[in-house]
Amino acid sequence: MRFGTDDLEDAAMYPDEESKSWFARFLGSSNTKIVLGVVVGVGTGFIMTHNQVAADVNELVGLPGKIFLRVLRLLVVPMVFASLTTGIGNLVQLGKASTIGVRTAIWFVTMSTICATMSLVVALALRSLQPQKHFEPDAPHTIALNVICANGNFIELVNGTKVTCAANAASASNTFELLADQITNIIFSLVPNNIVDAFQQGMVMAVITFSLGFGASVVASTETDSQLLMVLAQLNKVFFFIISHVIDWSPIGVFSLVASSFMPPNANVDSGAGSADNTSSDRDRYVMNAQFVGAVVLCNLICVLILQLVIYPTLLFVTTRRRPFRYMKHMVPCATFAFGCASSLATLPLTIRCVESTREISRTLLQFVITVGSTVHMNGTAMLFPNAIVFLASTAPREIYIGGVEMVIIVVVSALSSIGVAPIPNAGLFMVFSVWTSAFPNDDFPTTFSYLVAIYWYIDRMNTLCNVLGDTYVARIVAEQIDETFEGNDVES
Repeated sequence: MRFGTDDLEDAAMYPDEESKSWFARFLGSSNTKIVLGVVVGVGTGFIMTHNQVAADVNELVGLPGKIFLRVLRLLVVPMVFASLTTGIGNLVQLGKASTIGVRTAIWFVTMSTICATMSLVVALALRSLQPQKHFEPDAPHTIALNVICANGNFIELVNGTKVTCAANAASASNTFELLADQITNIIFSLVPNNIVDAFQQGMVMAVITFSLGFGASVVASTETDSQLLMVLAQLNKVFFFIISHVIDWSPIGVFSLVASSFMPPNANVDSGAGSADNTSSDRDRYVMNAQFVGAVVLCNLICVLILQLVIYPTLLFVTTRRRPFRYMKHMVPCATFAFGCASSLATLPLTIRCVESTREISRTLLQFVITVGSTVHMNGTAMLFPNAIVFLASTAPREIYIGGVEMVIIVVVSALSSIGVAPIPNAGLFMVFSVWTSAFPNDDFPTTFSYLVAIYWYIDRMNTLCNVLGDTYVARIVAEQIDETFEGNDVES
């Protein structure tokens, strides 16, 4: 039985890899190389710390890792534009095509938002249970501004309400940013007055806003298939191609970041008690970071269990009035394969086969929803971003406050960014930077990102499992809502 996915099946096959032994494939796996990079990086870091290497040597060891992070920053803005414009254009095109497209798009966006919100709540809850890092208070940043009147005196604020020119010397006063000013600044960050300047400065929020409107306009401005959308889709493929090659260098970047992180920047190598204190401090720092890494894994596991055992079964029962697990048990093969290969695209043929085996959805509908969902519906990836951002904020070198405004930005940008993530292994890592930049534009991207890369082989598999299963459940819900049930004459023996 064929489902019209021959090209995708062929793309998912790698004959040259099948001829290799399992050990050769294991050593050639990118995940294996990343783990080896972490192990070698930890060993190198301990050796460098024990031998008290000079700071410039540590700087050179960390140089490849810093270049790796710079490549991430280089790719993130154009990749966000290309992927999000293409994704939004495809969703709008679905809305123009039929009622099926509208309902499918609504469910895709809704579930991604729910997953991002759930991940943020769980991550913050686990963060509150972790031992808090102690930060040195930042020195206050003040600006000396003295205004001299015509009479030679300084301006003075009297009783907080009246300004006079009676002061004989400059005085200090404090100013506060009003809530209205904060809201205005956020809106201005969404709507720039120069999109070229926004691209140049890496203003991801502005690029996202522009991409939403541009992608929708590309499709809405023509009655036929948009040639510009095809060009953008090809540009998107080019970035996916670049990403796949950048991923090949991630083991070296991880090794460099991990090895150089054992010595704090600008650290002076002392002897005696000072050296012992530094070693103890470093040990405490890495133990705490390891606890936060454990919280990332635990948060991911909790979110996956809640999504698969509570949220989706409840939605299936409410919308279909049938026992959800009877439908869900048919998805075990594609879920297992998705966990193994970490690619929604490679799992697509098997996913279609599993959904059709339920005999509850017509082939036309399931092919439409699941094929589109494999590229734009990444609810597992939407769960990754808030979890990663909370981890990075917790392990940053300075205290970073996650307030209500930052929470809203994290959820919205996570849901939108998940639309444009490539359905290939490790692609979600490259969008973490865009979410961080949107929520904390004035803070440097933490080098503890290397810890995320080290454990991403596991998180990516769990997220892919959620991505694939989410497509199958949305297909069943949409089928029930538009009465697109299985048709016996649609079956081929």
